[in-house]
Amino acid sequence: MAVSRLSRRNKIIVGAVAVLACLAALASYLYVRYVDVVRFSADRGRITVDAAPAGKLGPVLVTNKGFALYIFAPDAGRHVTCTGGCATAWPPLLVHAGEIIAAGPGVRPGLLGTAPNPGGGRVATYRGWPLYTYLGDAAPGRAAGQDVDDDGGYWYVIRPSGHIVGN
Repeated sequence: MAVSRLSRRNKIIVGAVAVLACLAALASYLYVRYVDVVRFSADRGRITVDAAPAGKLGPVLVTNKGFALYIFAPDAGRHVTCTGGCATAWPPLLVHAGEIIAAGPGVRPGLLGTAPNPGGGRVATYRGWPLYTYLGDAAPGRAAGQDVDDDGGYWYVIRPSGHIVGN
């Protein structure tokens, strides 16, 4: 009798853990989808890179919704190296098929471009550097990811001139 009670208790615990794991996975997925919508958007097929102050850092590149854009030092200004889990915390500025990248006021159009994304599609670049947002930035005008060592390298914001801040 004691064995059957223990077995039923273990099944309940395992079931509860499985339900919690599924809920955590769903919450994570929905949060990442939320980030994609809130941090930047395409207006009539144009993804605009703007310039705006980010705290004490002064003017840096931001999305059309005011979120700081970062470069990842291991990209070496050539190609996207932040993939998988890295790209979950540091979502790239994706340019989907049929969309173009545009320069807002103060941003040099000749420095904008795109690079292939290993996960498919293209990522916006500036002076050859792939651009990323950061989940740690709770609101526009912040740059909590500046000079952070994460996912195998340092992260920096970039000025409209193309100079990396703090590198």
